[in-house]
Amino acid sequence: MTTTQGTPLRQQAVEPAQAPTTRRGRLALLGPGLVLAAASVGAGDMVTSLAGASGYGMALLWAILIGVVLKFVLTEAVGRLYMATGQTVIASLRSVGRWLPPAFFLFVLVIGLLYGAALSSVASLALSTLFPALPARPLGIAIALASAALVYVGRYALFERVMSVFILVKFLGMVVLAVAMLATVDDLPGLVSTMRPRLPEGDVVTVLALIGGVGGTAGIASYSYWVREKRWQHRSWLPVMRADSAVSYAVTFLFVLCTTVVGTGLLYGTGNTISGNDGLAALADPLGADLGSAARVLFLLTFFFVTLSALVGGFNALCYLLADSLRTMRGIPETDAEPHMAQNSRPFRAFVVYCAAASIAVTFMGKPVALVLTYAAFGSLILPLLSGALLVLLNRRGIEPLYRNKIMSNVLLSGAFLLFGVLAVVQVKETF
Repeated sequence: MTTTQGTPLRQQAVEPAQAPTTRRGRLALLGPGLVLAAASVGAGDMVTSLAGASGYGMALLWAILIGVVLKFVLTEAVGRLYMATGQTVIASLRSVGRWLPPAFFLFVLVIGLLYGAALSSVASLALSTLFPALPARPLGIAIALASAALVYVGRYALFERVMSVFILVKFLGMVVLAVAMLATVDDLPGLVSTMRPRLPEGDVVTVLALIGGVGGTAGIASYSYWVREKRWQHRSWLPVMRADSAVSYAVTFLFVLCTTVVGTGLLYGTGNTISGNDGLAALADPLGADLGSAARVLFLLTFFFVTLSALVGGFNALCYLLADSLRTMRGIPETDAEPHMAQNSRPFRAFVVYCAAASIAVTFMGKPVALVLTYAAFGSLILPLLSGALLVLLNRRGIEPLYRNKIMSNVLLSGAFLLFGVLAVVQVKETF
């Protein structure tokens, strides 16, 4: 984006503060990446990695690594686009196609309709398994309302602190379980030997699911809002943003690695597998039988915090996307965006109320299968649209060379577009 004289619009405003020059100073300011890791790693990641481990041990870690790299490339590009233009991702999408903001608004609106009900029911499943006396449905509603209230009243600084605690708790929980599994497994060399990479014959769908299932969707699109809240605008913040997003996916990979270790030690070669969240909760009993009752409790608490953090982070991400899509469709300039999309703005809070009300309504409806399938199909379309748009936006001549895509970024974004496009076609085909 340039003026008639060719001067970037970002440089006409007052220059923001520069980033610290020391590595320690930069690391101390990381935050959006931890928010993304906490919001993106959910029960689905646990189910996918445990299911893969039950059939192949740790032989498919290469597929998980590819997924992590592609998601990192997407996230870094989203942050770089904001730093290059000063525009949020939705506002930038409008310049690619005027239909894109309404399309994102529709996609996210459908996702928000079921997101809270789905995740709060999973979180309540973890607690009700741990405390059988707790009624599952009222507990799920209470969890959804508490999560929405946290997003509604809290500013970004509080939200970031809470999400950092969530990621610390669930990461440490899974690390402790993985270490305990390695320390007690009968055949440690046999477990380690399953790390030899392999491509399962006739099971390409499992590999694609592992690649596409690691990390988030709406959270990636929302990364620019969290970067915006941190005021990372000067070019000196670019290394900080890249380190921040790299930390996010390093934590994500380590979490999934630990989950794979647990799944390999517990399920590989037994003929048992994980099917859905109910199977995930049922895993607690055999885990307790192998590692003791403390491990059972730790697993269920980790399971709960994994889902709770995804619920809170997802509400925040969805409401940012909805509020910004609405602002963009109404034609409100980016310079007037603060009253329309900040965490304390009326549109943002109105969408929080929408997500909370939808959670209660869908919970009482019993989570209709048709709506859940529609939600999954709509969600699968976000990443191919986003990766395709980033290929266009970050190769424009109006983008400063510092921020423009390099060859490797273009190759990886193209790969992400093709892979997530194929996954979206498969998901939509299975749904409709």
